[in-house]
Amino acid sequence: MTELGLQVCSHLSFRLIHCYGVIFMLETFFGAVFVGLVLFGLLALCYFIMLKMCLPKKKYPYYIVIPAKRCDSDVTAAAYAARMKMNFLGDEAYGSVLVLDCGMEKAQRLSCLNVCRETNGIYLCNLEEFADFVR
Repeated sequence: MTELGLQVCSHLSFRLIHCYGVIFMLETFFGAVFVGLVLFGLLALCYFIMLKMCLPKKKYPYYIVIPAKRCDSDVTAAAYAARMKMNFLGDEAYGSVLVLDCGMEKAQRLSCLNVCRETNGIYLCNLEEFADFVR
């Protein structure tokens, strides 16, 4: 009987150790996820504070100028990215993107005009219009 009792006890103690190991692994996993989320939240908070410190109190109209010799995917992506960042900052009413025509062919200019028509706040102008605009 003692042998059987010892076998039963050793078997039960093995399962308890195994359960404690699983619980310890789950506790470690959830602790790591929690620490990761806390660090991500602190990073987002620091980014938000730095962003608010860099932004002026009063908003003035401004323009982002993108010079382009041809209307390809790089110019289109740059214009869309600039406009998206303005929307992210809440400056869609104050900022505009100007794509400066520095010698585009007629077909490329029409392609750029289509991009400008699709998105509000992106404009295409040539060098003469830009010089008049800056004066």
